Amino acid sequence: MNIIRRKIKNFLEKIHMYLKKRYFRSKLHQKKFTIISNNCWGSFTYQKFGLEYLSPTVGLFILGNDFVKLCSNWEYYFSLELEFINWEQSKYYHNLKGKDPYPIGKLGDIEIYFMHYKSEQEAFEKWNRRVKRIDPEHMLFKLSQREGCSKEDVENFLNIPLKHKICFAYDKVPGAIYVPELKDRIGDEYDIVNKYIDDISLLNGV
Repeated sequence: MNIIRRKIKNFLEKIHMYLKKRYFRSKLHQKKFTIISNNCWGSFTYQKFGLEYLSPTVGLFILGNDFVKLCSNWEYYFSLELEFINWEQSKYYHNLKGKDPYPIGKLGDIEIYFMHYKSEQEAFEKWNRRVKRIDPEHMLFKLSQREGCSKEDVENFLNIPLKHKICFAYDKVPGAIYVPELKDRIGDEYDIVNKYIDDISLLNGV
């Protein structure tokens, strides 16, 4: 009997989630856009609206200075062949020690941490598939002041001439959305930072 109840509960939860995503998606004028994010915020945004990933930066994170470099010359970096390095070869290895290893990719001088991928092959295949989906006409670049992101990185990101960008920071920087809860934050940030924005209006402007 418990098994039947559990199956019914799971089924109803799936229906509820489907309808919820469909409702949110109906609010979007533009349903195809690329989010270049330094962490999983982009992934969760696509998931909220039940949309296809049109970005390679899902299920991973990029440290602040590297992410700023990526955004400042994204066409060049996304044209490079993704390579992989050993865990100990990371230039930020001192920040990674003690964590369970996951694939680390490189685009030129930029390191990418595929924390939600089981293997280099999986990361490589999904990265290349999603790079091809980038929509250069509808792009949103997003930075959160986390993962080794300094105040200077925030300022440099805001100075990049990108058409659509958003930045959340715990330092008070003109142009950034002040989110004090980000300081020393461990784990997902999505619900925290989204309290400060109207994501539907944001995406409809991309």
